[in-house]
Amino acid sequence: MIARRYEQRLSDAELLARLSNMTMILSAPRSGSTLLFDLLARTPGALTIGGESHVVYRQFPQLAAENAAFDSGMLDARHADPATIRQFRCAFLAMLRDDTGRLLYDLPDRQAVGRPIIEKTPRNALALPFLEAVFPAARFVFLYRHPADVIASLIEGWETGLRTGQFVTYRHLPGWDRAAWCFALPRGWRTLRGRSLAEIAAFQWDACNRAIVDRVRAAPDAAQAISYAELVADPAATMSRLGAWLGLGAAGERWRAKPLPISASTVSPPAPDKWLARRQEVSAVLEPMMPLWHEIEAWRRATLAG
Repeated sequence: MIARRYEQRLSDAELLARLSNMTMILSAPRSGSTLLFDLLARTPGALTIGGESHVVYRQFPQLAAENAAFDSGMLDARHADPATIRQFRCAFLAMLRDDTGRLLYDLPDRQAVGRPIIEKTPRNALALPFLEAVFPAARFVFLYRHPADVIASLIEGWETGLRTGQFVTYRHLPGWDRAAWCFALPRGWRTLRGRSLAEIAAFQWDACNRAIVDRVRAAPDAAQAISYAELVADPAATMSRLGAWLGLGAAGERWRAKPLPISASTVSPPAPDKWLARRQEVSAVLEPMMPLWHEIEAWRRATLAG
């Protein structure tokens, strides 16, 4: 196993050096992070593990939830003991590959060390203290999307997940009144017993974005904010700006005359104002979300101006 070879062969400092150029995409679920990840993963020079990092998390049973009571899916520095940090780094490093799919292990060090690494799973929003202990030099891309769009998409995802299992993160969650829990599990989830899917979705959008905003505000130089609306409206310009920040200069060129790919996690075809098909459900929970939305927009404008 490649991860075991790394564990036997590399010191902690060498492991960290190979993972030093890490960028994590942060977003609430259903905000477009799969699309953004796919665009970056196809860019020459980028390294990824080939998909979402939940495949790494699953190798560590102790990281399944905050605690044995499943109070949340949040992870903090308490979960980042030295052994877990080292094994998590090795597992991640063992899966790294370039945009052609060639494993990092098969690349000469001169072609591999220092290349931008792109990492993504929506759970990251609730695991930032843990991730910063594992990858202390990491940078962040905050992808945000209007709450109406996200809430509508989360409702659709929950309906699909409860029917098919596609987006299920916890089955038979203790104290939960549905067969499963889908997407992120913030603290306070038990207060949603008996509530509508719209209320659950609004809770998830709010909790995830609040956790991200708190982090990126603390170190704005290590973060970039991208709105989903600007990404789909002008992917070439958005990806060019992001690529320049990441050291992936060609990130936007291929999207100047091409349609964006359909994300692998798409349930139904994207469309402008798609959320209006669920207007009544979404409108019932939207107003309390708007102050945070305006706060995010203001923070992004301020960072661009700076």
